[in-house]
Amino acid sequence: MGDADIHPIPEHPASGIRRQVGPVLAGGKTLSVVIPAYNESKRIEQTFREIRAWLDEHFARRYEVLLVDDGSRDTTAAIVEAETARWPELRLLRQPRNLGKGAAVRRGCLAARSDYVLFMDADHATPIEELRAFFPKLEQGFDMVAGVRTFQESEDRSRRIMGLGLLILAHLIVFRKAVVDSQCGFKLFKRDVCRTIFTRCRINGGMIDVELFHIAHLLGIHVWYAPVYWDKPEASGKET
Repeated sequence: MGDADIHPIPEHPASGIRRQVGPVLAGGKTLSVVIPAYNESKRIEQTFREIRAWLDEHFARRYEVLLVDDGSRDTTAAIVEAETARWPELRLLRQPRNLGKGAAVRRGCLAARSDYVLFMDADHATPIEELRAFFPKLEQGFDMVAGVRTFQESEDRSRRIMGLGLLILAHLIVFRKAVVDSQCGFKLFKRDVCRTIFTRCRINGGMIDVELFHIAHLLGIHVWYAPVYWDKPEASGKET
């Protein structure tokens, strides 16, 4: 096969920000990546290409990817099931019906088998290589690392205002400590902490992120906030 026949994998818009090649990450520990998905047939294959290249490079034979299909009405589940034949580290978990993002995240995180557990959005709005800055914080003694979105100009102004309003309201009613960004869909946990939190979660919808911090505050779980690139692709499906 000549060079002209090779089709490179499209890179994420932020893939050059902290891109380094080769080193084993997380001190040899294993990683579970949980992805809740609802009607993501237009985007999920690209997300798989992007994250697999990075995971194979830095976590060869030390990772698993759990895609939790939340009752999608499109071909998301079929696409993922076909991909499992080509990607041994990929597992498909199917919800009986559309139960919500919270239920999907909870199921995936409780099914995770690795030392560290990440949950991330199916549209790969935050590039997975941002994890490079997360692992040292867990190794320093933090229990959970939460992404803080650095918004881009393409972010919808109304969505941003609503997000800030929710964060203020949650501080007034729910949170016991300051939370920099509750809704970023990019959070990493130690496995025991992950199980401790998610066995106590009850919310099935998108407000599960608020519940996570509420539980973390009640239990004295130590959280570190890390800035991450975030840019929501136009082809992304609706959140569950």
